[in-house]
Amino acid sequence: MSLTATQVSAGTMIGTIGIHYTVGIGFALVWVGIWLGWLFSMFFIAPQLREAGGFTIANFLAERFGTGDGHIRGLAAVFIALIYLVYTTAQYVAGGILLEAVFGLDQFLGVVLVAALALSYTVLGGMLFSVYSDAIQVLTLLVGLVTATTVAVCDVGGVGQLTDSVAAIDQQLVSLTGAPALTLGLALSFGFGIAIAPFEMSRVYAMRDPETVRRAIPLSIGIQSIIAVCIATIGLVARLRFPGLDNPDMAVVKLSLDLFGPLVGGLLLLAVVAGILSTVDSVLLVSSAAISHDLFKKAFPAAGLADPFSDEQGVATITRLVTVAAAVIPVGFTLFSGYLGGLIQLIVALYTSLLAGTLFAPVLAGLYWTEATKSGVISGMGAGIVAVLCWQLLRATESLGDPLVSVDPVVPGLLVSVLAIAVVSWVDL
Repeated sequence: MSLTATQVSAGTMIGTIGIHYTVGIGFALVWVGIWLGWLFSMFFIAPQLREAGGFTIANFLAERFGTGDGHIRGLAAVFIALIYLVYTTAQYVAGGILLEAVFGLDQFLGVVLVAALALSYTVLGGMLFSVYSDAIQVLTLLVGLVTATTVAVCDVGGVGQLTDSVAAIDQQLVSLTGAPALTLGLALSFGFGIAIAPFEMSRVYAMRDPETVRRAIPLSIGIQSIIAVCIATIGLVARLRFPGLDNPDMAVVKLSLDLFGPLVGGLLLLAVVAGILSTVDSVLLVSSAAISHDLFKKAFPAAGLADPFSDEQGVATITRLVTVAAAVIPVGFTLFSGYLGGLIQLIVALYTSLLAGTLFAPVLAGLYWTEATKSGVISGMGAGIVAVLCWQLLRATESLGDPLVSVDPVVPGLLVSVLAIAVVSWVDL
């Protein structure tokens, strides 16, 4: 349930429904990419990382490419913390939309409030609290989604009436081949990203043993399949009831308030806000661990740098400061969300592309390629993240023409990362 909660974020509850509203049920095939990513992780990544011990991906890379090496550990920690600023931005945008709808708050004020709540939630809790609260929230989410889906389908006259009415609007909305370029791009991005996502791996490291990991991932996929059906259905119902929304991310908000009224609908939306807080909590824990543990406590001393924060009290201070920074900086990013993708789900897709481009190939090289070198992996991380960011900038500024504009940044990111690792490692040899 904790694995599910850390994945099912604002991108799913608001962003995916908004994409289904726009392109129809074809977007459901993105889940295939996500589940393939989970299965790949189950067989080839997650249990192996759990068996290797440690607490973070940066820790694994450092141990694999030179015991406690400062350079690779520090670089991985910084990259992970930076990438999660993008993901937190998506959560804040969603929280701002929801609080604006429920309470009439200015959207930016809602963003600030979500950030403040998430920060207090993280500081007062910790990993154990986070895992158990995740389980409760997933149970609540499942009950709410199944109830809302049932009411919504009954309200439009049943499944058959729903599909007929939506098909009358646009036949592509009920076709699995709708928006193939978008679906394929996001399936690749989410699939590669989820296989190596550090905040998912933080749950893996917290599990009892590798066998627990192998049991947990299929159970999580089962829970996600229920969620996938529900949100696709809700997206279609919203398209039928509110066909002219300027912002597709508002679809679930409009539908909730329309079906259940301001009181019950508002409570349902607040439950989504609770889910957002759970996700941000996980992200802040990963970011703070990356900087305080991997950078200040391990990487700096290993690199021979004097570190005034190397004792336990100092690490605790750094953890608190990084947690605050990781919560506050994305508030400013929400003002420039258009450059990150605009729609919530597209911002989340940029985050997973950054993760995949930066970490997927280096971790696999560390696990399975004995000839991979430290310099090669460092080059792969740096080249991958730069390639993803450059490609996203070219897309955002409309500098790419067809068909390149439809290529997700994860593709050049992965290709460049793999090439850099291979070339530099072979040169080292």
